[in-house]
Amino acid sequence: MEFHHDDRDLTPETSLVLSEKQALLDLNATFTTPSHTNPAIAYLMSLGSKRSRQTMGSFLTIVAKMIGFSSLKNCQWGALRRHHIQAIIDMLSDANKAPATINTYLAALKGVALEAWAMKQMDTESYQHIRQVKSVRGSRLPKGRALTSHEIRSLFKSCEKDNTSKGLRDAAILSVLLGCGLRRSEIVAINYEHIQFRDQAFLVRGKGNKERMSYMPDDTWDRVQLWIDEIRGTQDGPLFTRIRRFDDVTTERITDQAIYYILETRQQESGIDKFAPHDLRRTFASAMLDNGEDIVTVKDAMGHASIMTTQRYDRRGDDRLRKAARHLRF
Repeated sequence: MEFHHDDRDLTPETSLVLSEKQALLDLNATFTTPSHTNPAIAYLMSLGSKRSRQTMGSFLTIVAKMIGFSSLKNCQWGALRRHHIQAIIDMLSDANKAPATINTYLAALKGVALEAWAMKQMDTESYQHIRQVKSVRGSRLPKGRALTSHEIRSLFKSCEKDNTSKGLRDAAILSVLLGCGLRRSEIVAINYEHIQFRDQAFLVRGKGNKERMSYMPDDTWDRVQLWIDEIRGTQDGPLFTRIRRFDDVTTERITDQAIYYILETRQQESGIDKFAPHDLRRTFASAMLDNGEDIVTVKDAMGHASIMTTQRYDRRGDDRLRKAARHLRF
């Protein structure tokens, strides 16, 4: 196996986006094949969610191109050895990938190696050597931000000015994102029958196929009820649905990409700074922590498996450092 270093594939800001689009087209076709002997496909199919398969698929597509293959489908994964893995790690480091990102690549490669060993495409000794490759140490400051109260009000005003069905739907979606801290994938999966009316909550199925109760603040509950009472109705099925041109409300479930578009549209209409959809989840976590909720409660509300994940959302230390610096006088 020969390594080829193609700078275009390793540009930190663009390579993942371009490769992910290719992987989505590639993998959807591949998954329709009932039988295969590709360790990478077997690994992807073992993952618990479509999003995980897409993310890891895009990473493996990048790796395949790094080592001289056109796609993950024709890459000779069984020929991987420890020195190949180390070289891939070095190339990713040279491309300024964050340690957490490199370790995600490493996890994917170890998963593929396991499948290659199970398929007898890799000998036990080679697999054990790959297993023993250590994770990269280091960290980066967390990306993203929490929205300000002014920005949140501006987003809701944009929805209120919209007299179509989209105005009520988008306000409800915004309110669930901010008031419950749900992931986009969790919101689009909610059905009407998942509403727990007595508890003013949703029954949410999150990562790892784990269910949890997500309780709504009064404002969120009111906006969800308004969407149901005025537009959607009380029939079973997807809670948030697609609305076509000319205010044609369908029963089709919206996608997480549609939520991205909704938020982008409302951001532009309200004139606030750009933000990522996940920033609304960060806003939820920041608000709970600022209100004095303990981090275990926030972890449970966000559906995190580990408290260490929740700690990455805690920016209170940054605020204390900022205030301390401003109090210095020389």
